[in-house]
Amino acid sequence: MFASVEPHQFKIRQRAGGVAANDARRQHRGAARLARDANVVRTDKRNGRGVGFAGSFRRQYNCLDVLINNAGVNHNTAFLLAADLSIAREEFECNYLAPLRVTRAFAPALIANKGAVLNMLTILARVNLPFMGSYCASKAAALSLTQGLRAELGPKGVRVAAALPGAVDTRMTAGLPIPKMSPADAATEILDGFESGEEEIYVGDMARGLAEGLAKDPKGVERQLASPN
Repeated sequence: MFASVEPHQFKIRQRAGGVAANDARRQHRGAARLARDANVVRTDKRNGRGVGFAGSFRRQYNCLDVLINNAGVNHNTAFLLAADLSIAREEFECNYLAPLRVTRAFAPALIANKGAVLNMLTILARVNLPFMGSYCASKAAALSLTQGLRAELGPKGVRVAAALPGAVDTRMTAGLPIPKMSPADAATEILDGFESGEEEIYVGDMARGLAEGLAKDPKGVERQLASPN
């Protein structure tokens, strides 16, 4: 069973045999590996009422193998250019508090089934790009959340991983004139990394290049992103 958390909805996929179906799953590539036979339950994950069905979910389905926290919002706004704190508040609510809230709700099912959590982040969780500063800050909080959940859930048999892609061709990056990888290619790399046991999955050349730069010269990368021109 997969529960994939998307903007304002949970996507749930039940598959026979639980985690024993690994061989069959590897025959699918990219998002198709999770999307087949999906049932969609719409809910607003930004508040406690929106995840209140977790109890009934646990009673209805006999397993939960992977919870994917995939919701995200980015207003592409610098800290001091925003009119007020509403943009930053929404980004933190969706990008940090929502995956915390959802993971807490499903933790009993994940622990019972020795499942896994996959948080969809960004390479900008590791370094701030100032023109979308509050988004980066919210994703940095989500990376710290991932590390903390790993420490809490790991001893209980639950694996916690994070995907950190570079630019992907979605609505979130529609106005950015930069190289972008396709969603299908990103999904394939994410699932390949997840299946191979990586805890931090760097997705695409941009993410891997920035990760390498951060390992060698983190202040240099910070200065580069602060003055992209």
